[in-house]
Amino acid sequence: MSIKIMSWVLDHSPYEGKARLIHVVLADHANDDGFCWPSQVKIAKRAGCSVEHVRVTVKQMIEDQYIEITSVSKGTGNAQKYLLKNPKSVGVSGLELPQVDGQVPQVDGISTPNPPPNNHQEPSRIIKCAYCKVTVREGKTHNCSASGMKIKW
Repeated sequence: MSIKIMSWVLDHSPYEGKARLIHVVLADHANDDGFCWPSQVKIAKRAGCSVEHVRVTVKQMIEDQYIEITSVSKGTGNAQKYLLKNPKSVGVSGLELPQVDGQVPQVDGISTPNPPPNNHQEPSRIIKCAYCKVTVREGKTHNCSASGMKIKW
């Protein structure tokens, strides 16, 4: 499954109802280049419709230039190979990447916009003074009334 293709279909598919579900099922099976090869029976089962409805919808998607059949089925057990397309990119393999200010965003060296602070501290232990039995945090100084001294635990 390609997140890029799935996201594009969810945001831009012009279809409604079961036709949209068929488009989503195809996107769910697609690799990052837009190719997928689920059987029409599998598409129908996942979209909750008939195989005939899948055939009609796929034919419409081909006419609308949202998909292309790149390899025709050679009988039972061999699924067709589909290429999901953006109709604006006819002649270009697969879907186009989103553009920001005319440029494709780079994903190398990803950094989060708000990284978590690196302020993890181990919890300090609570200790009882051996002389006066007052509780003291480890590493703190304590004025012990029983010994009359300052003790650092």
